[in-house]
Amino acid sequence: MPDPRLLLRPWRSGAFRIQALALLVASLAIAAVVLLRGELEHRFANRTAEAIGGDLILEGSQPASEPQIALLGDRPRSAISRFTTVLVRDDTFVLVSVKAVDDGYPLFGQLRVSERRFGDPVAVDRGPPAGEVWLAGTALDRLDQNLGEFITVGDRALLVSKVLVREPDQGAGFYSMNPRLMMNLADVPSTGILGPGTRVRHELRIAAPGDQLTEVADALRPTLAVNQEIDTREDAGLRSMGPLRQLTLWGQLAVMMVVLLCGGAVYLAAGVRGAEQAGRCAVMKTFGASRRRILGQVLGRELLALLPSLLLGLGLAALAFTLLRRWLGEALAWQPPWHTWLLLGLAPVVIWAGFALPRLWRLAHLPARDILGDRPQAPSARAGLNLIGALAAPVLVAMMLSGSLSDLGQLLALMVAVAVGLPLLLWGPLRLADRAGQRWPLPARLALRRLSRRPLTTLPMLAAMVLALSIMSLATQVGQQLLADWRDRLPENAPNYFVLNLFDQDLDAFRDWLDRHDARVPGYYPVVRGRLTRINDEPVREAVTKEEDDDDQGQRALNRDLSLTEADTLPDSNRTLEGRWVGDAAGEVSVESELAESLGLSVGDSLTFTGQAGDLQATVVGLREVDWESFEPNFYFMFSPGTLDGQSRYWLTSFYLPENRTGELPDLIRQFPQITLLDVNALLDQAQGLIDQASRAALALAVLLLAASVLVMAAAWLAGGQQRRRDEALLRVLGARNRLLRRVAVLEQLLLLGGAALFAHLLHLAALVPLGIKLFDGDLPLSAWILLPWVVVLPLLALEALRPRSQDRPLARLAG
Repeated sequence: MPDPRLLLRPWRSGAFRIQALALLVASLAIAAVVLLRGELEHRFANRTAEAIGGDLILEGSQPASEPQIALLGDRPRSAISRFTTVLVRDDTFVLVSVKAVDDGYPLFGQLRVSERRFGDPVAVDRGPPAGEVWLAGTALDRLDQNLGEFITVGDRALLVSKVLVREPDQGAGFYSMNPRLMMNLADVPSTGILGPGTRVRHELRIAAPGDQLTEVADALRPTLAVNQEIDTREDAGLRSMGPLRQLTLWGQLAVMMVVLLCGGAVYLAAGVRGAEQAGRCAVMKTFGASRRRILGQVLGRELLALLPSLLLGLGLAALAFTLLRRWLGEALAWQPPWHTWLLLGLAPVVIWAGFALPRLWRLAHLPARDILGDRPQAPSARAGLNLIGALAAPVLVAMMLSGSLSDLGQLLALMVAVAVGLPLLLWGPLRLADRAGQRWPLPARLALRRLSRRPLTTLPMLAAMVLALSIMSLATQVGQQLLADWRDRLPENAPNYFVLNLFDQDLDAFRDWLDRHDARVPGYYPVVRGRLTRINDEPVREAVTKEEDDDDQGQRALNRDLSLTEADTLPDSNRTLEGRWVGDAAGEVSVESELAESLGLSVGDSLTFTGQAGDLQATVVGLREVDWESFEPNFYFMFSPGTLDGQSRYWLTSFYLPENRTGELPDLIRQFPQITLLDVNALLDQAQGLIDQASRAALALAVLLLAASVLVMAAAWLAGGQQRRRDEALLRVLGARNRLLRRVAVLEQLLLLGGAALFAHLLHLAALVPLGIKLFDGDLPLSAWILLPWVVVLPLLALEALRPRSQDRPLARLAG
């Protein structure tokens, strides 16, 4: 058992305190990033499960079999049947989408119902009891039905007891255009609706959190009938939404950047610490100590003395994690598993082993005469050993904590190359500056010589500052760009209602109604049903869709009816990638880019469509990128005005109606009974909740990276503090006055910090390409945040210029 006093001795060293501070920062930042990422993944897994109704859904045209149900054991589950039927009241017939649910529904989230039309909704945790049905407001309006009355469903009269306002899994049925009805599954047999050949989808929704999902899916797959399939939260579209995809990549990248930042600080501190330990190792060698004993005394005691800072970092990370979880809201009962804490504890040790261990290990293998000789760089590790350690540490930690590197291979390669090769890249400019500065005035020449004559100290310190400043500016720009991108994706007053089946004769009156009710309308689109039959006068034979790459969705033939439209302006959610937007002349078409790629279309190709009123032809003049996640109408094919003349058509539009005006929608439906009105408020709420939490998480990640960058800058500054004071003392002995010392110090910091800011700009620019490809689909424009390094550097230079020579800075005292 080592003497506790021996473990406290290293803390007397300023270099050791710098190293401990760097590892504390590494432990805190890495743990906070990983725990935050785990919490977000858990939140989004639950949100996705809520959106589709379960972690795993077994669906088919027949209910789950008894053996399949037995495989689930006591896991929470819910059985649901979906079908359509016609409700009749007097002379009114309404086709409704029915969801028959058991007492286990919903597995996630809550239903929202109301006691009256447009009344305040209340949350309930189960569906309607037997003998009752809940009707959505649109169904009530079409039937002119009141609560407390009975409605006939098939052969059974059921009581309409509540207004169905919102279901937690309503987003999964976005394209269901019929009014909704919810009933108890036990009432379905008595209605007589589900006879042989009835089109119905039976779902068994299962709660399988965490790793249980794979276990349940693997158990069920061998039992699947021909008409059954499995859908999971991993396959759900919500996981592919832009904010979540971007945030996941940003979180993985943040882990890597924190590793490199803290590794640079540890490397700088370990160099100074190695020089301090050199004399002790030489004395031990002189008295015959074995290498094993020297390693035990140097490395073992060093690591044990560092444990308090590592544990403190984990403790602070746990506290920060708790506060962040409260800040994000909707606290969930997720607790990191034991192996996550183990990895978090090992991560800073791996960083120390990769960046510091080679420098300290070398002490046990150098002869005492080399250590005691006037060779200040003798204790440093050989370049090859340092290179292996610097390469292995970030890769190993990133593999442990990021889960998968497949999406970030390019960025990881760039960052590792920068971390390892940056000192080598900076060596050339430093040598050139040294030669060019021979004719400079004495203060500038002395400042430059103090940097250039110690390249093994200056270059790592300069590289650490460059890395810290560039990551600081990149983290800020990426965070701001993510927030702006998400705000643009779901702007305020996004359309919350879609309208289909609006005809020409009703268009003017419909416009007037929306204008009177202060509705915001992005646009009106005529829709023609048509089928693509020929490309460049050749028959279409290839089955391709936009979802072609989704193996679980399957491939669908393109020879099906498509929604064709024409417009004179490019929608805000579209962007022309190739060619141009359609002009005023009829016969031009703009094609969605992914579908065009699947079909092999290019600008200039001729397309033939078959519609109800005959064929129509158009020439491809442009390819568009479409944001399918925007809450606006989007189309694969958009034609120039006049191209669709003579075809049978209806109009499609979307509009935003303020919440306080929704009570007037029944009047709209009564005035235009043929329209199909889709309420997408549930989808908007889901998307808004996702974006709100992603925005907060992105801000938290940016703050963590900024804090790590600032502390690494402080570590780099402190690492050179002792040598700067020695140089000043030597100049004083040689007769230098305070004025010269001040000018030399300011010029030295100007060269060091100014050079770091300049190279940080270059590194920032180099990283924009892979960052833009991975996070922003190739678009990450320059912004004023690239000037952030100078915002940090200039105050430091001002402090250096104003600092009295007779006083040490607080950070410098820590280094001494």
